[in-house]
Amino acid sequence: MAPGTRNRWRQHIGELVGGEFFNWELFASTAAARAREERSLPWAHIALVVYGVLAERASADEKHSIMLSAMNLRGGLIVDLGPRDGDAVLDPETIVAWFRSLATVPIEEAARLLSSEDWRTIPIETLLKLRYIKSALNVVSLISGTGVVQKHPELENWLQLRPRLP
Repeated sequence: MAPGTRNRWRQHIGELVGGEFFNWELFASTAAARAREERSLPWAHIALVVYGVLAERASADEKHSIMLSAMNLRGGLIVDLGPRDGDAVLDPETIVAWFRSLATVPIEEAARLLSSEDWRTIPIETLLKLRYIKSALNVVSLISGTGVVQKHPELENWLQLRPRLP
């Protein structure tokens, strides 16, 4: 896709098509499914561009869900096709950076909170952050066989804590 074409295309994501509602999330999901089935990087690029634009425009909760779909696509393709440093789809560092953006609760604090006898004492916002961390760790776990955990040893501590996260 020519560089200018991608930017023009991005402008229309989320908009009406032919004056009518278009389900962009379903389109991204379908492109992602096709990417996985066919092991197709072009379909993955399409899905990831759509997911990315939708996430930029979404509320925090919606953004997490959309980005989780995008990162699961990346993770699955990394497992299927192998990691490739610098690749827009297959670079495991993209998933690590996304995880780090969600790990806003220090691991020591998370461990302390999870040792509490009564989770009702933990603020709901903190529980939600911990839940986001757990869902991101599920993707990190998916690609753990690629050597990414060895490059980032702090991930191992988080992965050990994952079963206890809400």
